[in-house]
Amino acid sequence: MKNGDTGKMKKSIAVILLISAVLLSACSSKEPQKVQKDEKKLAVTETKEVIDEYYLKMQSDERPIAVMIDNDVAASRPQMGLESAYMVYEIIVEGGASRFMALFKEHTLDKVGPVRSSRHYFLDYALEHDAVYCHAGWSPQASRDISNLGVNNINGIMGVDGRAFWRDNTYDRSWHNLYSGVDKLYEMAASTKGYRTVTEVKHLGYHKQDTDLKSENIAQSIDIAYSQFYRVSYEYDSEKKVYKRYVDGAYHMSQTGECLTAKNIILYKVRNYTLNDGENKGRQNIENIGSGTGYYITNGKVVNINWSKPSRNAKTLYTLEDGTELILNPGNTFVQIVPSNMNIGITGNIQ
Repeated sequence: MKNGDTGKMKKSIAVILLISAVLLSACSSKEPQKVQKDEKKLAVTETKEVIDEYYLKMQSDERPIAVMIDNDVAASRPQMGLESAYMVYEIIVEGGASRFMALFKEHTLDKVGPVRSSRHYFLDYALEHDAVYCHAGWSPQASRDISNLGVNNINGIMGVDGRAFWRDNTYDRSWHNLYSGVDKLYEMAASTKGYRTVTEVKHLGYHKQDTDLKSENIAQSIDIAYSQFYRVSYEYDSEKKVYKRYVDGAYHMSQTGECLTAKNIILYKVRNYTLNDGENKGRQNIENIGSGTGYYITNGKVVNINWSKPSRNAKTLYTLEDGTELILNPGNTFVQIVPSNMNIGITGNIQ
């Protein structure tokens, strides 16, 4: 090969190498740009609002089912279903005991109870939730009020309604052993009773995600006396951000084997007194129509609230001290309506 040809070949190789280097440099310069775009896209995704599933469930237009649940004596415990209710009302009844009304929006729960009889003031809260009211028997005034107020109800000891109930002697063989299922009650309401199964009522608002109270008042422990025979208490679990529930100093257990907990607690007092209903059984009346003050407790803190309920079927309005409406954290709520002459203790720097 001539020297001139050799020189030309070396120049050609040099050009090829130069072009390859330029191409490689261009490719490598594009990679970081691509990664940067992906990182930017990821950053947008991470800042997207996260909406709690509980909040979404509470937007459902399914009509709630309200069930009266026994709590007269220790034989009524452990109960089943309180752990699945979105809201539970606990109010005094005769004999210094309390009773629950549990509200459900999920209609797949196949066991709830023990189911007990109606007391007339629980109707006020079933009405404000637009719930189908389920019970087993009634007091004389509750019987009259269910009829007069046109309450959609299912009574476990009356006629065809009883098909949705059964006895379970696992925990008790006396009258603390009647059960139903929210699924059966919903089917009974829809198919047999012909009740409306949707609602436009939204009882309380919920935050879209867990939100801490703007308060310096700590609520680590809550102690509530309903009578000299019966006390309820709560202890805050900071890891799970819920309140563990106790009855007379012991864990309040469910038949599922778990301790009952509350995400939110609404707590206030009303006056109660013995009702003269002609049967001399010590049944109570409560002065829950009107207004007063109380507490909202969640995430280890507490704030003062005001409540007002202008009529039996009107919604109870809960407001903060500045007048804004109370918004709950997503999660279950226990509403503790306590006799006015009983003590409430909240451990923390309550003002």
